[in-house]
Amino acid sequence: MAHDVMPFLQPAPQVLTCGPWQIDDAEGTRELPVLLPDWDPQADLALSRHVAVDHSRALADCRLPAETPLALVVDWHSSAAHYTGSAFRRLVVDATTLTVQIKLSGTDLGGTLVIHTRLVLADDVPRPEAAPPFTPRHAGEILCEQSSEVRLEGSASRFPISVIDFPLHGFDEDARWALGLPDDPAVPVTGGIRLYLNRTDTELVAAATRAAAPTSMQRRLLETMYDDVARQLVEACLRPAWRDAVTDAADEPGSLAESLTVLVSNLFHGASLQTVATWREAEPSVFAAALQGALRRQHQVRRETP
Repeated sequence: MAHDVMPFLQPAPQVLTCGPWQIDDAEGTRELPVLLPDWDPQADLALSRHVAVDHSRALADCRLPAETPLALVVDWHSSAAHYTGSAFRRLVVDATTLTVQIKLSGTDLGGTLVIHTRLVLADDVPRPEAAPPFTPRHAGEILCEQSSEVRLEGSASRFPISVIDFPLHGFDEDARWALGLPDDPAVPVTGGIRLYLNRTDTELVAAATRAAAPTSMQRRLLETMYDDVARQLVEACLRPAWRDAVTDAADEPGSLAESLTVLVSNLFHGASLQTVATWREAEPSVFAAALQGALRRQHQVRRETP
């Protein structure tokens, strides 16, 4: 694997010692897995880890002046939402051991979440012209880092969910949910699509809140909703107005078009959009039954997966 080569000295990796990220959610506190299959985008992601910094060795390895301030920072990037942010910053002026705690908004996340724990130069080095060759000199230069990845998946993970008053937003007051779609399928999936729940439907709202661990009745209700959402998504990407646009943008990471292409491929054994669209036009009833069966099988697989 290729690594970036910095144009300045870097300390030994032991300077930054990081324990595993821990996640605190409905299941309790546990080590962050590489996949969160039932991640809820309406819930914040609360993470923590133990970190130790050998400040004096970092300065010695980089030929930095004594007492040069460093900073421990945590940055993150979400592939589906195309969002990047900084979640933590702490000044480091001597040997430090601490617990880093961060909280990320679920509505900003999706796809693959990459979290970088970094030791950086806190300020510009005074009189950089007098510094030894290849010494880090500017604030923010990364001395060392440790990166972690987690896939955020699950039935509701690909787009945000909002609980709203349906009549105030033009939806039928007795409808349980509604799906908002963008005009362009090339937009990021988390920014271009949203599932709305009717605030007065307390049964559905409660089920969505417990999506990671629903009761059997709540699971059936959620599966019914997810089936309808999947049907709407499939119908949308098979429309002539969208079909070419979805195909053209299918290779754009994190785009709605990419997610729709994967959805159709998974449901119909790798078939292309054009093939599925032709089938739907030729045999609409048979196609509708096939879609229903494919979604039912997906739910069966999820229930059997520990």
